[in-house]
Amino acid sequence: MPAIFRLLKECWPIAIIFSICIVIFALDVFTRASGIPFSAPYMMFPGYVTEAWDHVLAGTFSTEDWRAFSSLVSYAFLHGNLSHIFFNLLFIWIFGSLVLRELGAIWFFIAYFITAVAGGIGQTLLDPDSLIPTLGASGALMGLEGVYFGMALRWRLPKPDVWPIAEPIPQERLMIFAGFGVLVDISGLIGSAENIAYGAHLGGFIAGFFLSTTLIPRPKNAQ
Repeated sequence: MPAIFRLLKECWPIAIIFSICIVIFALDVFTRASGIPFSAPYMMFPGYVTEAWDHVLAGTFSTEDWRAFSSLVSYAFLHGNLSHIFFNLLFIWIFGSLVLRELGAIWFFIAYFITAVAGGIGQTLLDPDSLIPTLGASGALMGLEGVYFGMALRWRLPKPDVWPIAEPIPQERLMIFAGFGVLVDISGLIGSAENIAYGAHLGGFIAGFFLSTTLIPRPKNAQ
C-alpha cells in the first residue's frame, strides 16, 4: 500500500484526469439503457462549434454558443466504449507521466487542456459542418505526445521507464512511436477510415509540439 500512496502523491494530476474519465464512463454505462447517455450534453459537435463562432463574428453570442465552446474541453473526458477509454488512458499514463515528471503539475494541466481544445478545433476545421459527435481524450493524448516529442528534440531526457515499458529505453524510440502515430493520422486523412477524429489527433499533437518548442521551461532532468 505505501507504494500505491507514493505513486498517487507523485502522479495526482493524472489520477484526477483518470478519475473524471472513469466516473463519466461508468455513468454512461448505467444511463445508456435509457437511450440518452449521461455524456450526451457534453459531446463536441463540429457543426455547433462552427455555428457558435459565426454568432461571435455576428455579435449574437448566446448561452447555447457558450455550451458549444465549452464542449471543446468536456469532450476530452468522454469515451465510447471500454477499449476506447482503456487505450486512451494507457497512453495518457505513458506520455503524461513523463511530461509530469519533467514539467510539474501546472504545466501538465496547461498542456492537457490547451491540446484538448486544439484537438477540438482541429476536428472542427477538418469537418466544420459535421453533426457527428466527437468524444475522447485522444486529442489531449496526442498533445502530450507532441509535448514529449518537442522536449526530446530540444533536450536529452532520462530514458523513459514508465509502466508498461519493461525497461528504460532510449528517448528516440518513444519519439519514433509518437511520430508514427502522427503518420497514421495523416494517412487516415488521406484514406477513407471513419469514426476516428484525425483532426483532433493532429490538432492536439501540433499544439503540444508548439508548446514544447516555444513556451515550456527547461525540463527538470534535461541534460
